[in-house]
Amino acid sequence: MMLNGSVVLYNKSSILEKDIALIKAEGFEVARVDCADLDEGAFHKKIAKTLMFPAYYGENLNAFDDCLSDIEPEKTGVLLVFENYDKFLAKNPEFGNDVLEVIQVNAWRFLIRENVLMSFVQSNDPELLIPAIGGMAPQWNDAEWFDKARGL
Repeated sequence: MMLNGSVVLYNKSSILEKDIALIKAEGFEVARVDCADLDEGAFHKKIAKTLMFPAYYGENLNAFDDCLSDIEPEKTGVLLVFENYDKFLAKNPEFGNDVLEVIQVNAWRFLIRENVLMSFVQSNDPELLIPAIGGMAPQWNDAEWFDKARGL
C-alpha cells in the first residue's frame, strides 16, 4: 500500500472501510478525523484530541510535526484516516497540503524506528489531485487507481 508514499487516496467508502479493516488486522492503531467542516483552527483541536497530543500542543504545523513525530505506536504502526478531505482542501488548500506533507515526512521517521505511519485520505471528488508531498504525489488506492473505477 505504501508503494507510492504513505498517503493513499480513496473515493468510495466501501473500499476505504475494507482497507481500514485489513490494516487493523495487521495491528495498526487507527485514528479517524472527519474533515468536512474543519478550518485550520478546528483541525488542530480535532487532531490534538484524536491523537491525544499533550496539553502544550501549539496548534500550528510545527507543533503538529513535533507531536506527530513523538508518537510511539504500541503495535505495528498508526493509520490516520481523513474523511471528506476534498471539502477541507477547498477551504484550506495550502494548509491541507502542508498537513499531508508533515505526515509523509514523519512516515520516513517512523520507518527508521521500525514503525509505520500511513494516511488514508477520502475524497468525495473522484478527480482530486494532490501535489507531490515529501517528493511523492499521493496516488489512488489499487482498487480505484483507474479513472473508470472512480466513475470517470
